[in-house]
Amino acid sequence: MKWMKLLLFIQLNHEVLAGMILGAIAGYFYWTRFGMMWGTYPLSSECWVNCTYGCLFGGFIANLISEPWPDANG
Repeated sequence: MKWMKLLLFIQLNHEVLAGMILGAIAGYFYWTRFGMMWGTYPLSSECWVNCTYGCLFGGFIANLISEPWPDANG
């Protein structure tokens, strides 16, 4: 029963989950290119911070893209 709920959740939110995964990967790559080099700015000096922000931002952008636009006629 719990597996069915989990699969339903994944099925309904697969676009947002994919955006979160891609955002976390982008946050990791940002950290490897810029955060490790300078390391003085607290938001870019820690890997987990960049991955978390990338995950949240990727999920937000994916949610904006995947949501259907409201009809102008109501």
